[in-house]
Amino acid sequence: MTETPLTRRGFLGVTTAGIALGAAAGWGPWPGGEMASASTEETSEGALRFAVLTDTHANEDESARMTNLRRVFAAIEAEDPQFVLHCGDITDYGSDDAFEAYRDLIPAALWSRLRHVPGNHEIRWDTSARRRFQHWLGPTSYGFDAGGVHFMALDPTQLLQEPGLFADDLAALKEELSEVKDRPSILFLHYPLGGANYYVNDTDALLRTIAPFPVRGIFAGHRHLNEVDRFNGLTQVTTNAARQGPFYLRVTERRGQQGRALHVEHVTLGTTDADVPTVESLAEIPLEAPSRRTEAIRIAPRPGDTEIALTAVPDRTAVSVEARLHPQAVFGARDETAWIPLVARGRSWHGAVDRTGVAAGAQRVQVRAVDASGMRREEWAEVELPGSTRARLAWELDIGGQLQGALAVNGTTVVACSTSGRVTAVDASRRGRVRPLWTADAGAVHRGAAFTPDGNRVVVPGADGRLLALDARSGHAVWTSHFDKPVLTTPLVAGTDGDDGRILISAEDTLRCLDLDGATLWEAPVPVRTAGRAACDGDRVYVGAGDGRGYAYDLRTGAVLWSVLTTDRPDRYRQLIYGPWDDWVEVLPTGAVVFSTVVDAIAVDPRTGEEIWRSPGSYIFAPSLPLADGGLLLTSEWGVVTVVDQATGATRWSAQAVPRVVNAGPVIDPRTGAAWLVSVGGLLAEVRPTDGVVTIDRQLFTANTFSTPVMAADKLVVAAQDGVLRAFTV
Repeated sequence: MTETPLTRRGFLGVTTAGIALGAAAGWGPWPGGEMASASTEETSEGALRFAVLTDTHANEDESARMTNLRRVFAAIEAEDPQFVLHCGDITDYGSDDAFEAYRDLIPAALWSRLRHVPGNHEIRWDTSARRRFQHWLGPTSYGFDAGGVHFMALDPTQLLQEPGLFADDLAALKEELSEVKDRPSILFLHYPLGGANYYVNDTDALLRTIAPFPVRGIFAGHRHLNEVDRFNGLTQVTTNAARQGPFYLRVTERRGQQGRALHVEHVTLGTTDADVPTVESLAEIPLEAPSRRTEAIRIAPRPGDTEIALTAVPDRTAVSVEARLHPQAVFGARDETAWIPLVARGRSWHGAVDRTGVAAGAQRVQVRAVDASGMRREEWAEVELPGSTRARLAWELDIGGQLQGALAVNGTTVVACSTSGRVTAVDASRRGRVRPLWTADAGAVHRGAAFTPDGNRVVVPGADGRLLALDARSGHAVWTSHFDKPVLTTPLVAGTDGDDGRILISAEDTLRCLDLDGATLWEAPVPVRTAGRAACDGDRVYVGAGDGRGYAYDLRTGAVLWSVLTTDRPDRYRQLIYGPWDDWVEVLPTGAVVFSTVVDAIAVDPRTGEEIWRSPGSYIFAPSLPLADGGLLLTSEWGVVTVVDQATGATRWSAQAVPRVVNAGPVIDPRTGAAWLVSVGGLLAEVRPTDGVVTIDRQLFTANTFSTPVMAADKLVVAAQDGVLRAFTV
């Protein structure tokens, strides 16, 4: 069996050279060594026989769960499969302790046959930028051959986020499939695709990418249940979570009149090892090429003020065709909204989709056609819905990668950082075709940059462990501060009495204070991890940590002054996810410090950490905004905006603004005092802070955004996960 790295997210192919290099680098005991040394011929003899499991959620604090998982792996070992696919959510939160506990579950003879992909539980809280996963389990995306079939591990997870995105990896996937040629391929990944599943925002792009190639099936997890779905020539098997019980899939190759196929059975172990397992036949995945390839659906949308008229031309085998608007508001979830049937007129199908209540701007239309066997073909088409909006596109710039971090602004200069490693400065006052003022390479960047108070430098955090200071006029590097771990927090440049200021930045579990020339003044530990931005009041530094606490440090020395517990969850996993680990901490004009979690915003006394007030709501992800009238604008991840009194926490008003908000907070328009808020799905709303009146304006794009926009040169500048920086006149 041979393996190759598939994408930029995989760090090495599992080859003999790769194993030697990995050992020299001190990487952990990830599986693959024995399999890499086996030849393709040795492992392809006879029929395929392998196992699949998913969502083990190993947690060293959950003894009953670990006992169950140990039974599952022992049963799989007894079946002696050629290999085992794990579809992600291997652990609860991707800690070293959890990975080690997971490793200890697995019989020694089985370990080298395991093949893993990460789930959202490995990456959602991962401040190691996949290093921890790679240390324990190897590459996150790769391909291998067995029994004349090509298997591909796909990793659409997004660092520090919940849902998936394939993005730039699709080019590598296409290249891999081109090299595989006529061999049938099987994909395995964490998120199920197609149908009602909207866990990956560019599923449409993936299906277009693999359409010309003989991809036959998908194994997936995430939903903690069994489901078989057939679409676009694929058979997708989503399987039950091993966390919930002694479950796994047994997959065996069968040969019949229709050629080779994979027979998939769901195995449930008995209550005791003496009990006979229950085996349920779940699915059959054909490996042979179909007699004819189903044609893509040609879609012609004609948007109007109240509906979108549609003409669709599917494959001639279609017996029904339906359409609907893509549920752009759905984020990392499922959507069961009804589809509208189209009516056949000869070879084409016709109808209309209601757009009542749908914002003008960029949308997607979905069309699906079903043949007599029940196989679906799913297609998407971009559509621009007409309507009156205040936001008008002034310019856009394709930077590439994903623009995940908050934008930085100084005057009319806006700086955007990309996961591709490119840092780009633009003059927002330009119209029409805009060109960068400069670009720089900083390695992958997942958080925002920050200007120094004089505007002369831009401080950029890098996932490669570098904190860079760039000249704001040229983009040239002025100094570099090196960390042992990825820098996945937005730097705070704080003014202090008697000097030019301090830079405060965290790399996973280390808080560092630097002067503006890049000299380290002190370092202090942050328990577990942090991904949020620090705050400073000139005397103390405040950080939300992964142990469920907010911490205060002495700005001069880095000594811990106090900590406050923000959650009563009893175990390490829940202390992390229910704590302020990703909070953009805020110091209010009243002097109070606000730590936010997925449950509350909590204001505390800066000298003691004693609670002053708390406001219920999941306010951790979007930065809060102090208002000039003594209010504090809070934005929950569920799109609810609330203004509370800074001194007392009393609610002045609360309103539903947009469907979901993640990391992209509101920005005040200095001309009107109104706040502009962009949902995670790209929906723009204007919020009036004085009374809570919300006006939905425009669907800006169909990409997701996790980046707080900025106002510059009377324009709203917005970044998105499609790698495009856009400026709108508003």
